[in-house]
Formats: sequence, C-alpha cells, structure tokens
Amino acid sequence: MPTLKQMEIFYFVATWKSFSRAALELGVSKGYVSTQITALENELRSKLLHRTTRHLSLTEEGILFLDSCAKIVNEKQRATSLLKDSQVEPSGHLKITAPSSMCTTFLAELLPKFQKQYPKISLTIDSSSTIKNLLQHGIDIALRITQVPDENYIARLITMFHFVICATPNYLRKYGTPNNPDDLIQHNCLIYSADPTQNRWPFQIQKTVEIITVQGNLISANSSIIKSALIANNGIARLPEYIVVNELSKKKLTVLFAENMKMEMPLYAIYASSATISPKIKCFVQFLKENIQFSQKF
Repeated sequence: MPTLKQMEIFYFVATWKSFSRAALELGVSKGYVSTQITALENELRSKLLHRTTRHLSLTEEGILFLDSCAKIVNEKQRATSLLKDSQVEPSGHLKITAPSSMCTTFLAELLPKFQKQYPKISLTIDSSSTIKNLLQHGIDIALRITQVPDENYIARLITMFHFVICATPNYLRKYGTPNNPDDLIQHNCLIYSADPTQNRWPFQIQKTVEIITVQGNLISANSSIIKSALIANNGIARLPEYIVVNELSKKKLTVLFAENMKMEMPLYAIYASSATISPKIKCFVQFLKENIQFSQKF
C-alpha cells in the first residue's frame, strides 16, 4: 500500500511538474523524490508520469491518482494549520455588525470583557439591522436573529431567546391587566417595527399559533424609543427579552401572557465560508456562546 509520504511527494511532483522543485518544497533530495516515485509506481503497478529529460506529464492513471493525493495533502495542511492556530494567541481586527438593540444591551456589557480576555484583538462595531454582503463590506461576523440563515455563509447558533410582552405596574393599575391576548385590542400597544411580526403579535395557544393584530400611538425600529415609552407607562410592548431583562428582574416591568410566549428565536453568528476559520472569529463566537444567557424566569 502506498505511504502517505509517497502520495505527498507525488502531489508536489505533479503540481510543479518537476522533481527538483518538489524536492525543494519538501526539503529532501531530488534522488529521494525519484526513488519514492518509482516505489509508488511499483506498488500501484501503474505508470503515473511520463518522464523525459526536458518534460514531465501525467498519465491517465496519474491524473486520477492526483485527485486523491490532493485531498490528503490539503487535509494535512488544514489539520496542521488548525493545530498551529490553537497554540497562537488570537490577534488582529474584527469588524462585527449587529442590530442596535444588541449593541446597546448585552454586547455593550460583553465587549469590554472580551477585549480584556483577548487584548490583541481590536474591534469595529457596525450598529445596523441592514442585511449586508459580508465580503463587500469587509465584515467578519454578523449577529442576526433569523429562522433561516443565508446558506451562502456559515451560521453558528449562539443561543435561543424569547420575545416578551410587558408593561409597567403603573400602566396596568391605570388601564387594567389584559386577561387574554384578545384584550390587547383595547390597549395602546407600542410597536417595535424591527420585529418582523410588526403589529401582528403571535401567541402560542395550545398547539396552534394565533395572531392578534394590535394598534398603538407609537411605531419605531429603535428599541430605546419603544423601551422609554414603555417605562413611561405609555403602553404595552413586545420586545426581545434581552432588551428589558434588567427592568424585568427589578420588577419595573410585568410580563404578560408568559404561558403563550414560549416560542423561541435563534440568534446566529454568521461569517464567510473558508477552508479554515481564523482564530479571532473562532474565539469571538465561542466567547458569545459561553457568556450570553438570556432566558430567565420573571
């Protein structure tokens, strides 16, 4: 059976069409390369190369064999690169895009911790919900809430979270607490338009999803505007739990219909596909997976 070393030697000879260049690349003598190629052909009982004093080309058998050798050499190089990366402190610059609602909440809290842990990585944060071509805009990682990630990129699931419907205790004392989702039609609902559902709020009722179309006097894609109106007792809002987690834990907001809001939404880190993922991307994605914890019981 051919050895892996012989297959590697053949790969370089076939790639460079030269025994001398292959020997140089591998750091061995030209005579050693020639001996191994001869031994390989004898082992396979097939002629892999046409050789003259001035020219070297592949036989049909050599062309077929080269494809398998190339896969083995590439896999060896990838494995070696991964091992080297694991031994080197991640460094370089990361450009990250994420919705403003994330940038002003959990990312604002986590990024300083990340940079203390990885001081050789610098960051640029693009606060935007706009879907952009990562390569064209030089973006390394996009954080996105989506049920169907773009198949042209690599998508790593970071965590799952819930939307919550909530209001202040003062609002509920003044206007009453809705007993079922249909009652929301009688209330002023603050519409967070960055949420794809807009004003058509979904509720899980038994095994089906029921949509309630709500109305209100404020619509905005800016989560801070909706949150401020919410805290000011202006209405009821549907927001990602990470936006209001602190207010909920301090009882400044009251969760409504928790039993009907169990549908989970995935948060993905999305990045361009490549043979090897750079250490800076790998460590940032892993950092998020280890440090983001949204779901709590309120």
